[in-house]
Amino acid sequence: MSKVEPHSSNPKSPEVVTTNQPMQYGPPGHYPNVQYVQHPGYQQMPMAQPGHHFTNTTVVINQQPQQRRSHRDWSTGVCGCLEDATSCLLAWCCTPCYSCYLSTHLGESCCLPMCFGPMECVPTGGYPVPWLVALRVKVREANKIQGNIMGDCCTVCCCPLCVMCQLKREYDFIQQHPE
Repeated sequence: MSKVEPHSSNPKSPEVVTTNQPMQYGPPGHYPNVQYVQHPGYQQMPMAQPGHHFTNTTVVINQQPQQRRSHRDWSTGVCGCLEDATSCLLAWCCTPCYSCYLSTHLGESCCLPMCFGPMECVPTGGYPVPWLVALRVKVREANKIQGNIMGDCCTVCCCPLCVMCQLKREYDFIQQHPE
């Protein structure tokens, strides 16, 4: 007969018992109050059980290269006003109204041209009109059109009214030719 001695008299602590008999081990999960701890850096290896066969499987994924969508040119040039004379006349004769109309069509607030001060809604050559540069960059980036911000800024400086008309033509092109 073996002698059993408790190690703690505290009723809330787990009971630890020492016996003089050799320990009998059951399968994992046999002891309901035992927590199994996975030590970092150690990986448990599968053990072969009688009647169980392990096979190694290698999965090869051969991914085909996807075509990268290249950048395209603008559908019309900056000086293509003859392709849409109505827009050019409206931009020339009523620039503030056309500015609001254009920014609304391009998904921005109609107040965008007014955000930079009252003189900014009448684009003049010689200095960039910030809201127009921003719209041009937005359209160019969203539609993968070749160019860069410096080019957009210089184009707006040279002829902001032509840029407004080009943006309207590009908007019309995108509506007619969705991807």
